[in-house]
Amino acid sequence: MSARDEPLAEGDAEIRTYFVREKNALVARGEFSGLYAAWCLHQIDNDLDVPEPADVLAREAIAAMALHAASRPWKESHAWTVEFPDPRANFFVASDNNSGTLVVRAMAHGLQPLETGRFHAQVLVPGQEPRVSVIDFRAGCFFEAAEIYYERSEQRLTRFFQHGDEDYVMVSAQPDCDEEWLRGLTPDDIRILDKTVDLSLLEKREFQFECGCNHSRILDILAPLFRSDPAALIGSDPAVTVHCPRCGKRHAVTREALEARCAE
Repeated sequence: MSARDEPLAEGDAEIRTYFVREKNALVARGEFSGLYAAWCLHQIDNDLDVPEPADVLAREAIAAMALHAASRPWKESHAWTVEFPDPRANFFVASDNNSGTLVVRAMAHGLQPLETGRFHAQVLVPGQEPRVSVIDFRAGCFFEAAEIYYERSEQRLTRFFQHGDEDYVMVSAQPDCDEEWLRGLTPDDIRILDKTVDLSLLEKREFQFECGCNHSRILDILAPLFRSDPAALIGSDPAVTVHCPRCGKRHAVTREALEARCAE
């Protein structure tokens, strides 16, 4: 599995997928320093308070989602809402294969205690009803939770490995997979995988950290609330600052803009 030959745009990540001949498995690999830097800047720009344990899980969520999305059809987009009991934190991570975008939000304050983790997954395909699955899990990291999701919901053996500091690999069973081989893989095996099995490059995909939220979309969300109870939303203030529910980005919305959107 060779490294990328050309530099990526700042903040992007490239995912390469391979088919493992004779073993019938799919391999996805990505180096995530660009996406991690974009996530860090996003927190700083929007004053997001994400403690270290939740930040580690958020980074794992970025890698797991990108590897998962790159292995799926182009027309799909994915959204995972994952609740961890320890450390107590909730995560929303979503990707869109058509736009090559990915976003994560981490929430770690004011949450009620949980005994068991909960993994809620949604797959969106244009023109079709969303496919939804929900599982409970017990895991200490996001990669373990994703492996349990694959086993119980996708009903496929899938494993995640760390290849380097910010370099991760997903190996997923395909029909007639040699599951004994897949279960026996170790991190050392992953580092020399291209020397021990026959890998065929399938494709390359790029992802950037981007939510797609903007002032107009936030107005669309707030207008019904303002119309029904303006005092509860904004009180007597001339403006209100809200955070995007998907990524946590700050948006300043004025009373004048809300009144104009409601008039429309």
